[in-house]
Amino acid sequence: MSTIAAISSPIGAGGIGIVRVSGENALKIADAIFSFAHKTQADGERNTRQTWQPLFMNFGTFCAEDFKDVGYAVYFPAKNAYTGEDTVEFYLHGGVRIMKGALDTLLKNGAVMAKNGEFTKRAFLNGRLSLADAEGVIDMINAESAAGLRAAYRLMEGDVAKRINFILDKLEVLIATIEATLDYPDEMEDEVLPNIESNINEILGKVEDLLAGAKNGKIAKYGLTVALAGNPNAGKSSLMNALLKENRAIVTPVAGTTRDTVEDSFEYDGVKITLVDTAGIRESDDLVESEGIERAKRAIDTADVVLHVIDMTADEKDDIDFDGKLVFEVYNKCDLLCGDTARKEQARGGERTKFFVSAKTGEGVEDIAKAIAALFKEDKVQGGELITSNRHVSALYEAKRALESAFASKDSTLDLLLVDLSDAYNALGEITGKTATEDVVDSIFSRFCVGK
Repeated sequence: MSTIAAISSPIGAGGIGIVRVSGENALKIADAIFSFAHKTQADGERNTRQTWQPLFMNFGTFCAEDFKDVGYAVYFPAKNAYTGEDTVEFYLHGGVRIMKGALDTLLKNGAVMAKNGEFTKRAFLNGRLSLADAEGVIDMINAESAAGLRAAYRLMEGDVAKRINFILDKLEVLIATIEATLDYPDEMEDEVLPNIESNINEILGKVEDLLAGAKNGKIAKYGLTVALAGNPNAGKSSLMNALLKENRAIVTPVAGTTRDTVEDSFEYDGVKITLVDTAGIRESDDLVESEGIERAKRAIDTADVVLHVIDMTADEKDDIDFDGKLVFEVYNKCDLLCGDTARKEQARGGERTKFFVSAKTGEGVEDIAKAIAALFKEDKVQGGELITSNRHVSALYEAKRALESAFASKDSTLDLLLVDLSDAYNALGEITGKTATEDVVDSIFSRFCVGK
């Protein structure tokens, strides 16, 4: 493969910028453009020379075509490199012009421009990481919460791939045994057939264990969406501002101030929580307000949790039907009506949790954030793996269906059983990359930035 180069740090002015070159000629190119500040002289030699010691940070001068810069260069031999091939990284001053000039110099000395995610793609192709590990890398970069980072780290470190490979190994043995039975029925059948049912059942159980972590995995990666709903002037916008701890939504005494959904996010206890403030739900002849009410209903339908905000000072209570959604009843404006005992009261019943709060003073508001974050029970899945990728979930369901079909046909002909088991193997192999098509691989790495 060609020797590739790219800027690996964000574009813009900064203290340090990183340019990376990887491939067969990486060291040759680096040696031509980077001069060590301290060179060595062997016994008997008249001239000094620079020796690239692996994994050593060398201080020196980067010689671009029209400027020079002082910085550091590190040589990673193939066995130690992220990509699995010789790599050199340059750490220079992080100016836009410096980075562009350094990259141009690498390209003029024989490197070619790297494509999106090509460094990580080469790591995959060279066996340094699995396809699932690579997806963990992009998830680490894009994570927006501590829970998302922890899940991405486990994926990047190969924990999911190890679980999948363990299942694949068991499937390989089972498939090979059945193939041997078909080829040598007299020698193998009596020994193999009694184990098929238990083996399929065990493998199916492990696939179902991984799928069980998909719901929490989705929360870890994307967070929870929470819609604030209720009558006009119930204090939804004030509650949103109190949860965010900033004035994000407009608040006035006029009922119907919020005409459209307003969205913002915050992190609590490691979990990303996205709040969607909605228009007050009521009958209205105003076309603009009516459209806002329809949008409010759509936001409620797609939310993970609904905060039903109720004005405790109002004479009339709303009768909004949330159609089976997970609802937290939030009784607001307790500072105007309730005593200390009522303000601090919390009662739980079925799927509904009641909170007595004051969005104005902030009392009781943190209890709501705590209850929302508690919906992500990561403590229950620390021993297993969170499945955060929709691609992985789809592959696991495909494998589950194939295994269920195999289990149902365990007493039928072995060649039909072999088809189902092979389908399960191919589905699971797409997660690690063992059976992934070139289009799938290209699609995954196209999501990366250039330089990673």
